[in-house]
Amino acid sequence: MYDSPLAAATDRSADAALKQHLAAGIPADKLVLGAAFYGRAFAGVQPQQQGLNQRYERSEATPAYSELVDKFIGQPGFVREWDSQAQAPFLWNATTRAFITYDDPQSMAAKADYVVAQRLGGIMFWELSQDHDDALLDAIVKGLRRPAPAGSPKPVSR
Repeated sequence: MYDSPLAAATDRSADAALKQHLAAGIPADKLVLGAAFYGRAFAGVQPQQQGLNQRYERSEATPAYSELVDKFIGQPGFVREWDSQAQAPFLWNATTRAFITYDDPQSMAAKADYVVAQRLGGIMFWELSQDHDDALLDAIVKGLRRPAPAGSPKPVSR
């Protein structure tokens, strides 16, 4: 969601995109945050920083969250890591040098908190059938039901 301090700063984060849209005069309540119910897998990843923001040999697949739960998360060789700046998990397999970035209930809750705090229009996601047990959807719904924290930006009206 935010640029990771482990990589060179770019404008390719949800937070940077939101700021650009707000600066262009688009009201916050007309913007929605995108979320993925799938991951991105990479092979031949350089081992520094558990593969985070490293060069890779090839993009492998886009496994559904339900497939990640069934075949990768908690399986031998795969270690779940957390990028506290980006507010997102990733899986790292040092033996095979496989790296998988994805969203889970914890990162979905962080996205929902961000949406509420920024008073955005909501969250969109792709694609519901990839979340068989509704863990991601439940985290979004629960998060969006919380009130905005004190000091959150006020909605822009035109």
